[in-house]
Amino acid sequence: MQYVVQAGDTLASIAQRFGTTVEAIVRANNLTDPNLIFVGQVLTIPTGGIPIPPTPPTPPTPISPAPGLCPRLQRGSRGAAVTRLQTLLRNAGLNPGAIDGVFGTRTEAAVRLFQTRRGLAVTGIVNVATWEALGVSCVVTPSPVPPVPPFPPVPPVPPTPPQEFFCPVLRRGSSGAAVRFLQTSLRNKGFYRGPIDGSFGARTERAVRQFQRQQGLAVTGVVRGATWRALGVTCVPEPTPPEGTPIATAVGRGIRHILFTDKRVYNRGESIKITLVKTNITDEEISLRYRTSQIVEITAATAGNIVWRYSTGRSFAQFTRLITIFPGGTQLIENSWNQLADSGRQVPSGTYTITITNLATNVSLSVQIQIR
Repeated sequence: MQYVVQAGDTLASIAQRFGTTVEAIVRANNLTDPNLIFVGQVLTIPTGGIPIPPTPPTPPTPISPAPGLCPRLQRGSRGAAVTRLQTLLRNAGLNPGAIDGVFGTRTEAAVRLFQTRRGLAVTGIVNVATWEALGVSCVVTPSPVPPVPPFPPVPPVPPTPPQEFFCPVLRRGSSGAAVRFLQTSLRNKGFYRGPIDGSFGARTERAVRQFQRQQGLAVTGVVRGATWRALGVTCVPEPTPPEGTPIATAVGRGIRHILFTDKRVYNRGESIKITLVKTNITDEEISLRYRTSQIVEITAATAGNIVWRYSTGRSFAQFTRLITIFPGGTQLIENSWNQLADSGRQVPSGTYTITITNLATNVSLSVQIQIR
């Protein structure tokens, strides 16, 4: 058969197209230079076959992060993605500050703490790994027909629950479980080589000072909030409720629970800040296990009817949380209610009962407020 050379043709491409070889085409056409052919040249193809169409390449499976789902965020970022990040962090039990779409210092601190708890690189920058740890699917996947597995699927092993710690101020002379935890944390970071004996002596103090110096902290040898945070641990002092606010107190499982709001009387539309303080009043560490990332339920009721529930419309990560509070340690839980009912409407003026329930201890406390 005959073939007219087209622009871009080579003998190799022509041979491949017709299922023959370069040598066969050279012999059939008495070519002296196989590298010299020209457009419009008529070649005899030594085969009676039909041209073989080139096999189209198989498109690659997309594996890149879906645009807009998991953008890289860091301090200074703004917008809807930051709002979404702050909401996910709050649902995970962290405090990123106001849900305002501004990636500031409190949001960065919450990101760092989350990365520490999940064993990620602690950068304060939200990358794909951090998004996925928060439960976001960042990968665009095709939808092929699923293959039949050769063996019965093996159920996944449940992940080890993340553990969170709430600790007291420690200094030379302190002792107990919190000191053992401090010594272990310092040893894991290469600052302490002594025994894990729960006794805050000269060697432990020296390790604390070296760690504080390396982190750029005030070198005091006393372990307070900044030092605990640098070690990746959340520790807060027990706060004092504002004077004149409604307060409720109860003890359960060795933990003193204190509920209070920031005011007693609110104007319509004002945000109502709700605080629960949990302090270990025993001499032993106490661990609380939660089935999801939700650790409290809060309701607002008037005349016996619940008009707002904290969990309504919220999603919670489905993993077990393990929270340890050391002797004298305090966990602080802060939430707010914007006076909107579950229907989305502003509630009317009146007396409202705010009730909060710790889902691990089943301790419930209630206070009354006024909306005018």
